[in-house]
Amino acid sequence: MTTKKILYGVSNFEKIRELNGYYIDKSKYIETIENLGASYLLFLRPRRFGKSLFISMLEHYYDINKKDQFEELFRDLYIGKNPTPLRNSFPILKLNFSGVITNGTVEEIERSFNMAIRDKVRSFYERYQTLAGGIDVFQREFENIGYASDILRHFIELMSSGNIKYYLLIDEYDNFANNILAAQGETNYANLTHGDGFLRNFFTVIKMGTDTRAVERMFATGVSPLVMSDVTSGFNIGENISLDSIFAGMVGFTQEEVGAVVDYFVSEGVIPVNDREKVLETMEKNYNNYCFSVNTGLRIYNSNSVMYLIHQYTKSHEMPTSVIDTNMRTDYQKMRFLVLQSRKLNGNFNILSEILLGKEIESELKKDFPIKEIIQKDFFVSFLYYLGFITIKKQAIDRFLFEIPNDMCREILWEYIRKAMEESFEIELAELSSHYSKMTRKGEWRGLLEYIFSEFYQAASNRDFIYREEGVKGFLLAYLNISKAYRIHSEPEMNKGYADIFVEPNLLIFPEMDKTHLLIELKYLKKEEATESMIKKCFEEAKTQLEKYAKDKKAPRDAVKVVAITTNEELLILEEV
Repeated sequence: MTTKKILYGVSNFEKIRELNGYYIDKSKYIETIENLGASYLLFLRPRRFGKSLFISMLEHYYDINKKDQFEELFRDLYIGKNPTPLRNSFPILKLNFSGVITNGTVEEIERSFNMAIRDKVRSFYERYQTLAGGIDVFQREFENIGYASDILRHFIELMSSGNIKYYLLIDEYDNFANNILAAQGETNYANLTHGDGFLRNFFTVIKMGTDTRAVERMFATGVSPLVMSDVTSGFNIGENISLDSIFAGMVGFTQEEVGAVVDYFVSEGVIPVNDREKVLETMEKNYNNYCFSVNTGLRIYNSNSVMYLIHQYTKSHEMPTSVIDTNMRTDYQKMRFLVLQSRKLNGNFNILSEILLGKEIESELKKDFPIKEIIQKDFFVSFLYYLGFITIKKQAIDRFLFEIPNDMCREILWEYIRKAMEESFEIELAELSSHYSKMTRKGEWRGLLEYIFSEFYQAASNRDFIYREEGVKGFLLAYLNISKAYRIHSEPEMNKGYADIFVEPNLLIFPEMDKTHLLIELKYLKKEEATESMIKKCFEEAKTQLEKYAKDKKAPRDAVKVVAITTNEELLILEEV
């Protein structure tokens, strides 16, 4: 048998099965969904987590037109061996909102949405000619209907009068609305989702369809509950199953599933045997640790990223220099409105900074929230959770402690921090690359740190900004995190204490680079406190702390120990001890 293919980026279930693509069986969740008893479901996960492939599997399982392909598509999967009574029993109306334009006026966006819905209803009549009457019926009944909500309303009426019950699948229900919020702001977003907004009207019609049972079942996917809260005043169409423990592993990969896929491609010679542990360790650090239900303790890998890394091996049979797929980098503009207002950093920027500095963030996890509340702390933290940038660490009574799940998310968030600071402070970054080159080749760290500090104080002189130790440290970490050659740890636990910054060469990805590790202890003094005796006292305290941290097993014996003492106006000391 030929080696299964990594069909990276393909979310069509039928295509993956036909082309011998590697597929991790998630079909048991079909049975779980049916046993739940609820007919109208919303399922939220971060982008590129396997939602589209799962909804494609549902489409092919329930489609009445796919009955003859059931054995071909499902015979070796759980659901093929344990089919449910509803298999291949519905016509399917599948909508995908990711194709709606977002770069025009509200009127142009609405026209694009109208055309998208019209095309999907037309396709329904073409696919189910015997059941629905074919394209002639569509042309006769919908010729003079232009608006999406009116098209869907008439479609539901026709289905009801013909006693046709269909399965409604909506993939990326919030995609284009989120993009409009990010690109055009809250006003245009509200024009879609509030009052007589066309998206709000459309979901009102869906609600009508569930009441009449023309929409017999519905399964919708998206990233966050934000849009659903705005268009329906909460998900009153059905049940949000996103946080239910029984669905924690429905998309994404478990530890066991990741081990299975890696071992398969090792056995097939795609991944060299000697690279197995390196691949697993890389995936663990960069793609793992998402928690979607605190009750299970289950930690989930980003499936798209796992497949990306293996896909790179199928091309070159070696570890790629970048383990983060560019598709995972959410456009900064989609987050900009949350941290910048009138080119000034707001309170959400501070929350983001605290998370990146290693502080635990305690907050409620909101199941729904409208746009008008998202700037508030609990809602902002929940939004970061749904986007996949932070995850649940543990539960604290009725609240949760949140953390960044992995290095991939940390790198992306530091990129947001840098861009927000660059926009607010107008910082130039060109010189950094030469300093990083000297550090990665020869371990010359001083020039890099001195340059970052000089950029910090130049920015401080141009803006009215209150700098404390957290501000200095946040700036330093933002620019240390630029290079993929290093893993930057803020507040790592070392020898029963917490070091300020630990700079670790990324030898898994760049085995030939200089192996210098840095332990940095940062001390901040107010200008009036910066006397000679106080500076000496701080230096000795930092030296003692560094010597303690250096004894931790995470730090090599030759780790460079650096003390940095600063004020809000200047760098006082930068010395190796």
